[in-house]
Amino acid sequence: MQRRSLLGGLAGVAVGATFGSRANATTLPEKLDPKNKSHLGLLQKKLIYAMDDRPLIWWIRGNKYGSINGELTPLWTLNVILFKSVSHNEDGAFDAKSMEIVYKTDVETDEPLSKWRNPYNGDVYDEEPLIMGPLSRRFTDDGPISQTDLPGADIKRSGSIGPAEISGDDVWLISDTHVVLNRKGQKSFRANDLSTYHGKVSDVLDPTNPSPASTMTVHIVQSWHPWMNMGDQEGTLITRLSGAKCFDLEDIHPRILTMVKRYHPKIAKDFVARLDGPPERFYR
Repeated sequence: MQRRSLLGGLAGVAVGATFGSRANATTLPEKLDPKNKSHLGLLQKKLIYAMDDRPLIWWIRGNKYGSINGELTPLWTLNVILFKSVSHNEDGAFDAKSMEIVYKTDVETDEPLSKWRNPYNGDVYDEEPLIMGPLSRRFTDDGPISQTDLPGADIKRSGSIGPAEISGDDVWLISDTHVVLNRKGQKSFRANDLSTYHGKVSDVLDPTNPSPASTMTVHIVQSWHPWMNMGDQEGTLITRLSGAKCFDLEDIHPRILTMVKRYHPKIAKDFVARLDGPPERFYR
C-alpha cells in the first residue's frame, strides 16, 4: 500500500520546538510527513499514547458478527475499556502497560450477557467480563515489539504503524496488529486488528499538548474462537468498533462506565493501582 500525503494547509510550529524536559525530549517537525518513520512514531506517541507519563484510557464499542459464505450474523456487542500507562526511555522508545476489560452485551437489548447461545450450533455458554493483562510492551517508531508472553496461552503478536493520511488539519494513522494464539487442546486462533486513529495535525504539532484528543475505529478479522466449538465449519468473525481516548473514567462511554462500576468497583476507583498488579490468566 503506497503512503500518500496531502500536505496542503498543514498547521506548524517553529522548527526545533521540543516537548518535555527529559533527556529524550522529542523535537517536533515544522510539518508532518507521513512517509517519515519518526513522524509516524510521533503520531503513535501523541494520538495513541502520550508524550508524558500520564495514565490514560481508551474505550471502544461495537458489534461482533459471524460470517459464513459472506452472510453476516450479529453475535454480541463488545464494550471494551483499555487502561494504559506509559514510561519513556532514553533511546526514544517507550513501554506501555495495558489492561483490557471486555463486557459483552446483547445486540438487541444491550444488557450484559450472563449466557450466550451460539446461533450456528445451539451451544449455550456462560459469560462473564473478561480481563486481559496488565502486560507491558515496548514500542519504537516502527510500532510495537513482537509479543510472545501471555499467561495461560502461547501468543505470537506483531504490529506495524502507518501509513498516515493527512488532509488539511486532519490526520489518520493506521496501526495493524496480527495475532496467532495457541492453547493446549484447541485449534490455533488467528486475528488481524486493523485500527485507524484520528486527530488534528495542529494538536500533534503543539509542544504544549502531550496527548491530544483522538478517536479510533477498529475492524477485526479473525478465525472462530476455539471455545465456540465450530468444528470444521468454514467461516470468519468480523468486528466493527469505534471509540475515543480520555484520562478520566467518567469520560468513557456511559454504558461501559456503568458496567465497570458494577463489576469492577475497585478498578473503577483506582485503575492505576491495578495496572501495577499481576496479570490475569488468559482462559479463553
